[in-house]
Amino acid sequence: PKPKYKRRYLKKCLAFEQYQMNKTVTSEPQQSPISQLMETRVGQYSMNHPQQKAINNAILSDLVIDCNLPLSVVENKSFRHFLSVVDSKYSPVCCRTLTSKVENLATERRSKLKTQLSNTDHVSVTVDIWSDRKMRGFLGVTVHCMEKDGERLQLKSNLLACDGVKGPHMAERICEQFEAICGEYGIKDKLDYIISDNAANMRKAFTVCFPIEQEDEVHDEDHLDDPELWNDLTLEDQQTVDATIAKKQRLQCFAHTLQLVVGDGLKETKVMTPSLSKLSKISSLGIPAAVNTRWISTLRQVKAVVQCDHRKLSHVLEKSGHKELLFTVREWNKLKELVDILKPFGEATDMTQGEKIVTISSVVPSVLSLNHHLEQRKPQVHFLSDGITAPFSDPVYLKAAALDPAFSLMWVEHHVLVKEEVKDDVAQRVKGTEQAVPLVDEKEREDHSLGQEDGLFAAYCKRQKKAVGTTPALQLSHYLDICEGQNALLFWAMNRKALPSLSRVAIRVLAVPASSAPVERVFSHGGIIPRPHRAQMTDRLLSNLVFCKCNAS
Repeated sequence: PKPKYKRRYLKKCLAFEQYQMNKTVTSEPQQSPISQLMETRVGQYSMNHPQQKAINNAILSDLVIDCNLPLSVVENKSFRHFLSVVDSKYSPVCCRTLTSKVENLATERRSKLKTQLSNTDHVSVTVDIWSDRKMRGFLGVTVHCMEKDGERLQLKSNLLACDGVKGPHMAERICEQFEAICGEYGIKDKLDYIISDNAANMRKAFTVCFPIEQEDEVHDEDHLDDPELWNDLTLEDQQTVDATIAKKQRLQCFAHTLQLVVGDGLKETKVMTPSLSKLSKISSLGIPAAVNTRWISTLRQVKAVVQCDHRKLSHVLEKSGHKELLFTVREWNKLKELVDILKPFGEATDMTQGEKIVTISSVVPSVLSLNHHLEQRKPQVHFLSDGITAPFSDPVYLKAAALDPAFSLMWVEHHVLVKEEVKDDVAQRVKGTEQAVPLVDEKEREDHSLGQEDGLFAAYCKRQKKAVGTTPALQLSHYLDICEGQNALLFWAMNRKALPSLSRVAIRVLAVPASSAPVERVFSHGGIIPRPHRAQMTDRLLSNLVFCKCNAS
């Protein structure tokens, strides 16, 4: 061959030889001889060994799901060394195997949840949409009901789905996906209330798109556990009880409404702008920073500042070269006044965002108490003068407050600053048919007991409570007579048999959440999982991980 072709040939040979050397160097640490592999398998667990399965399940449930470790951790060299130290017989699985186990676990827990919900007569749900780091939309739905556990009652909350939403978050698409989720779990006919925030697409999805079927039909199985219980009731009494149980519909999230009301109030209160602006600039000095979308974080920040000594804070700011951030006496008094006004709003927000306690009964008393608080503060307020209006007029809020022994009808007593005719009207709406059977007069009881004093066993006579009849009116009358601020779950667990028809209404109404906080907690879990180094995670895997984490119990 010619010289130039020889050079080309030699270059190719040298390149090939270098390639072979590099291949050998890079492949040696990763590949082991078959004999060595055979030796490492000796004495190790088989894939069906109980201990092998137990460790696999622990890695999945404890590390991947509970501790939010990436699935790829099982292929990490150091982690595998750690496992060999813990149990030298254990055979580590690959990332793909663990991913399939996540799918299987999610399927298993969905099946259990379906079985659990099949034994429940009435449920309510909270709904919201969340976007992850990659701006993928997910529709979250949590289900809530009250279950009987022997002699106890307990509130149950579960995540139904946190599924990806393709395309724009339009009301029709939300409605369609929500109905599919309800159909999967068989709860569409059991659904009482849908709690969501005040976003336009949510309002439209559940007030325009979501159909309310058979609204005029009343089915016994929808309202009764034991139809024979009502054989002795008149048609009028049956209609009374049925009327107390509302049709399924959307309720606003109370916490979100408070957020909008107070947030808008802060924006419109221009006199606070300079003080709050200074606060945001000194957050780097150890004071908790405020989140623009959460007024309650602003309240925490202001509380942290006003707890400081004004003079000492001014001295620190001046010494550190931030003289422009000094608060005048007037600004300092504004901050104190803001804390005094907003503190009850923060308490109301916290009170109505619980998940294991009854919350809906707190809504109406909270609104009235906040109104009372603002009315009382008016004479002392010199800088701020904004009020609150919250449109929570749905009958379920009144029923829930009345059927919670912690409130009963105490929230329409004299200390509530509204007109007397309004109190009377609210009381009448709550009591319903109670006027047909008035409460036992205390004087009548005393007269009755005095009449027994002449008897042979007068010293042993005790007051006897009026016997409770079967009508809802009598049961409501007796309930109002015996409730004294008890815990709602304990009270109704103890009085289910004494107040059968009323307890059904109470159990159903008090299980409704006051806010969409439960589904927002789901999104908090979801926000932790897809961290920056896990950006390639599929939406299906993320949905399964969130589902398994939130339904761990």
